[in-house]
Amino acid sequence: MKQFLFLSAIISLSLFSSDKIGKVPVYKIAVEAVSTNEESIALRDFIKEEIQSTARGMVTLALKGSEENTWEFDKDGNPSPKTIESLGNLNNTDKLLLVSTEDGQAIISFVDVLHKKLEYRNSLPDSLSKTLVSDFLGFLDKKNIYLALSETGTGSNSPLKINSLKPTYIAGEPIRFEIESAEDNYVYVVIVPENQKGEPVLLFPNQIQNDNFVRKGDKVIIPDKRISFKASSTPSKDRIRAFASREEWKEFQLRGKKEDSFYRLLPPAVTGTKATHRSMMAAVTTITTPIEQTPVMEWEYQILSQ
Repeated sequence: MKQFLFLSAIISLSLFSSDKIGKVPVYKIAVEAVSTNEESIALRDFIKEEIQSTARGMVTLALKGSEENTWEFDKDGNPSPKTIESLGNLNNTDKLLLVSTEDGQAIISFVDVLHKKLEYRNSLPDSLSKTLVSDFLGFLDKKNIYLALSETGTGSNSPLKINSLKPTYIAGEPIRFEIESAEDNYVYVVIVPENQKGEPVLLFPNQIQNDNFVRKGDKVIIPDKRISFKASSTPSKDRIRAFASREEWKEFQLRGKKEDSFYRLLPPAVTGTKATHRSMMAAVTTITTPIEQTPVMEWEYQILSQ
């Protein structure tokens, strides 16, 4: 069975917190045109407008002396020494979005400034630049969902109770516990790693336990004994966040490959569509709202080295 390690993907859990009134858990993004040709500038302005008008992120001011910066990454997404220096000059920025048009191709790259890592890179012919932007916005939606899951404030009004979760685990040890609900609810359980490079994992529902409606008084073992989730190989203090909702999160899609044990939580698909501005606005308003308005309980456990 495929093991899920917390260091399987790069994600930055931004400084924003959705428990602060008026705050939306999105990233502060600097958008930069790598080249100065008209096509690159137009693509930059178009994607900036899409991000701002749909509230998918906070676009920061233009970079000072941007023409002197270097943006080079190897095939694994690691920056060159000069690029590391350029990233170090960015202030008040979580992510850097680089756009360009070269040899008839439109290119979009998305960089995690904090961890100095290329997270996303894709290209399509110039004639399909809007499709390329839609693909990137779908990627950004997913990042915002994970951010909302990670940053939603806890409360004492959750009807959920957790049993059999130990305070400490040895690296590689299976993690299994029991969830009990005091009311009829749809239940979602997410593990959020302490290490900001780790990706939150949706433990429940999963490929085996795909019915997450839990009736009052019922107890559910998570994950099912037919699959397992193992503590990461890196010592850390990770959190389990359990969400109880009277309604199913229909705005979200659960996807997973056949060989995977756990789903990934994805937003409504926007890639490759000719969505109108209005429909895109409707989609973005449902991305984090259901999560922010759902009672959540949180438990912390520590992973020790072997």
